[in-house]
Amino acid sequence: MVVAVFVPALAIAARQTPAPQNALRDQIYSALTGAWTGQLEYRDYQSDERVVLPAWLEVKPAADGRALEFVYTYDDGPAKTVTESSTVAIDTTKRQFTITSKRDHSSEIYQIEGLAPLTPNGHLQFMLAGTGTENDQRVDVRIRITIDRSLYQFKKETRLSGKEFKFRDGYLLTRRAPVPGGQH
Repeated sequence: MVVAVFVPALAIAARQTPAPQNALRDQIYSALTGAWTGQLEYRDYQSDERVVLPAWLEVKPAADGRALEFVYTYDDGPAKTVTESSTVAIDTTKRQFTITSKRDHSSEIYQIEGLAPLTPNGHLQFMLAGTGTENDQRVDVRIRITIDRSLYQFKKETRLSGKEFKFRDGYLLTRRAPVPGGQH
């Protein structure tokens, strides 16, 4: 779509790939791993109005330890629960953030901007920049990701060539369980 205890599978993966560039990636993975709840907000294509839906997110390490599996669930009305799954892989050397849909196996690759290690209080913020498709038209995409001990924010903005960026969608989620000891 954040763990107080180091995830064993992630710890094993980190031992198998001790290169320094993986340390930052592993910090991000550890910060995102866990169960989240909150809301999805999006701009409706037809009405251009903002819609808010209850949302849940489960993040866990992928089997290979080099990516994360995101499973978003949101309530889109009576008897309409939607689940979307994707894999997120971060390459800090190339400064790339890749999201691969499990539904259609399409991938979106974004350049990471402003990435720095987690602060001592567990805060991390960075931007993603790339392109995508919206209403069958090519758009520029800008995503801001903020991670705190108990908060995950994802805000996507898009724009047609020559236009201003407009809000597309976003998640505002909190951890379902507090982080023990206040650490990741």
